Amino acid sequence: MPTAPHDYVDMFLAPVALRIDQRLEQFARLDRDDLHKRIVLETNSEADDRTLRARDVVESVTHLLDLHGWNTSWDDRGLRLSHGPHNLVLGAPPNITAYIEELPSAE
Repeated sequence: MPTAPHDYVDMFLAPVALRIDQRLEQFARLDRDDLHKRIVLETNSEADDRTLRARDVVESVTHLLDLHGWNTSWDDRGLRLSHGPHNLVLGAPPNITAYIEELPSAE
């Protein structure tokens, strides 16, 4: 059974998730080169492995958004929002997943 919101951060899940989902839709319309340019411009980083590129994607998708205390990270299924015991994964469009996967893992 879902738990009720416990604080203001919990109450902001819906607006934060909707804004990030909207951003993911914008990114989905970009071709590979435009996606790369946008991520590099917004993060000032050009990652050379999957882990760093996933970090840059998350940073770019959330660029200038007020997350109201929610944390974001990359998940194999997309972008994970978390706060305490609460987690939600928003699915990533195929172009973003392909963009991350085109680089080797850091080892």
